[in-house]
Amino acid sequence: MGVIKTNKWIELYLAHSNKRTLKERYRQLFIQPLQSLFSYSSDDALAAFLRDAGMFKPGALHELEKMLQHRHLEIARDHFDFLKEKWNGPNVPIYILLADKSLRQPERAVGGKMGISFSDGIVLFVPFDVNELELKALLTHEYHHVCRLKVTNESEQTITLLESMVMEGLAEIAVEEEVGKSYTAPWTYLYDEDWKSEWYSDFIEKRLQQKGRLAYKDVLYGRKDQGIPRMLGYYAGYILCTNIATVLNKKTEGLMTTPSNTFLQYAERYGVFKNSNQ
Repeated sequence: MGVIKTNKWIELYLAHSNKRTLKERYRQLFIQPLQSLFSYSSDDALAAFLRDAGMFKPGALHELEKMLQHRHLEIARDHFDFLKEKWNGPNVPIYILLADKSLRQPERAVGGKMGISFSDGIVLFVPFDVNELELKALLTHEYHHVCRLKVTNESEQTITLLESMVMEGLAEIAVEEEVGKSYTAPWTYLYDEDWKSEWYSDFIEKRLQQKGRLAYKDVLYGRKDQGIPRMLGYYAGYILCTNIATVLNKKTEGLMTTPSNTFLQYAERYGVFKNSNQ
């Protein structure tokens, strides 16, 4: 397993597609191979999900040609091998595919790239010109999720808000350690200057043990019509993990197996979310 040779998929797509067969070849080469990971009811349903998540559309031929001119797979393969050995992590398939241009738009706020991770695989959407450190940062974040899920054995349906916050926070600490603080996600410093303690008590505290990411996505990502600041749960998770890492003097590797409730106990003891300036 490891990094899948998706460059071969692209080469076949460019060599054997025309306007009449473009959508069918797109389905055969890029959608069907991912069904084993996502298990959607139909190829059309999976294609719709992947497009919403940020995967390129069938007509992006020029960008796909440029994708082949870069060393993305080689860079990712070397970094994955390094992380897998360092964290004693599982050997999972990693699919690197072209990102849609919409991920570069400010409202998406993901820096032009996106990752989706499961306990048994990772899909990365990146622009053709993603630089080496940006790619390493994205892979570090997503592979840390895989390693954490190996410990917790959670699913999208069983994971609590608290564990989601911890998982996101630890993954960004890993990015800081392995790639550098300048490559951490924008949401890690979103409210450094204007954090309000009532955000925690009003929106997060009573829902920490709620299960299922869909059930609390409003807290994780924010919801304007309910007054929930954007990316609130992500930011709070990062603040939680960085504070506890400092208290315990541990790096993310040493915190990989720490239960989420332990983070919460320390947070309550040290008033992590009561401070106006994080």
